[in-house]
Amino acid sequence: MPDLQQLHEKIAELEKRNDELSFLLYSALLANSSLNDKDELVSMSVIRSLVLALDSRDPYTAGHSSRVALYSLWIARQLEIPEEECKHFYRAALMHDIGKIGVPDKVLLKADSLDDDEFHIMISHTTIGARILSRMEPEKRMLQATEVAKYHHEKMDGSGYPDGLRGEDIPFFARIVAVADAFDAMTTDRPYAKGRSYREGVQEIIRCKGSHFDPVVVEAFEKVMEHRDYLDGFQKLTDQAESN
Repeated sequence: MPDLQQLHEKIAELEKRNDELSFLLYSALLANSSLNDKDELVSMSVIRSLVLALDSRDPYTAGHSSRVALYSLWIARQLEIPEEECKHFYRAALMHDIGKIGVPDKVLLKADSLDDDEFHIMISHTTIGARILSRMEPEKRMLQATEVAKYHHEKMDGSGYPDGLRGEDIPFFARIVAVADAFDAMTTDRPYAKGRSYREGVQEIIRCKGSHFDPVVVEAFEKVMEHRDYLDGFQKLTDQAESN
């Protein structure tokens, strides 16, 4: 008979996996419901193919791009950004890590801490992503996507990368993705560490308000999580994709 503790751990693992699949479903429903014509369907298909190629390289972070895009969309709506702009921003957020396609497996998949040389290779995904997306059209959307890809690891106090931008010098949409990206990273299980709970993740984002993250974005994010009961019972939200 299996150990009771092992059984509880297995149930918790299955529940977390169910949440992850629910995120992906909800994200897909939101994306597809916002498409208006054939060109947009083709565009979204290309984006999702690129993201799938990235996810397939690292099974431990599979789904990260979709979750970050979803969190970013929720924050943008909380900030009352017009829905048409939110739709395009969602796509930019979905591609925020696309530059990791250019990072070698020995660095991207390393389970231990990165040394200085490896860290510099890893952070190059921001500039690689911006370079990849710089060929997008139309120009307005290209600029937004490249800014998000390049600057989503900048911090308000100037300690981020790649350019050490400070405060409002960091593009606004990149500041939104910075919060969403950090939250997902700290609440996702990795080979070397178990992810924090959603509530713990929110508290850590709040703790870094002003130093790492834009206070306005953090306050909107906190409201989003409070409204969604810190993602407890996320499965039920998939039934509300069309209305939300």
